[in-house]
Amino acid sequence: MEIWTGTDLEAEEMIQKLYNNEYEKLVRNAVSYLRTRSSKPHMAGRAEDVVQETFALLWERRKEVLSREKPEMWLYKALQYKSKELLREENKWVKLLLRYEQFYIPPTEIDGNFEWNLESFVPKEDYDLLYKFYVAGYSYQELCKETGLSKTALGVRIHRIKKKIREKLGK
Repeated sequence: MEIWTGTDLEAEEMIQKLYNNEYEKLVRNAVSYLRTRSSKPHMAGRAEDVVQETFALLWERRKEVLSREKPEMWLYKALQYKSKELLREENKWVKLLLRYEQFYIPPTEIDGNFEWNLESFVPKEDYDLLYKFYVAGYSYQELCKETGLSKTALGVRIHRIKKKIREKLGK
């Protein structure tokens, strides 16, 4: 297989053509990947996110992918892996939140130096947002309506909440 040596402008045109031809099919495919492993009915928004991430990965690896005889096949395989990655991330957070809810025992005496509860890491509204998203199964659309945030802003907020928890847990 010969390495593709075109310009970024040519790559952009080729990827735009792939996007125009394959986007809808990729979204439907992503919905099926996400739905088979989850009964959540709001996977369409997440499916679009996965497809966008797949195209971002395509751009990063454009020389490798555009060297292939059928770059479309790479797109579908990458989509499958990106979907699995999303499900693993969601499952991790669902387990963390459920474990916290199951094993958290409020302290009988409040220790002013250290509190071991998730709400000490993030404000209650942030914890509630994570709980609604990962455990209660709210969709991005429902949470956007409730919080007044755009889909992008909501995604960034959830990402920052999880990052803050990871930092405080030292992970």
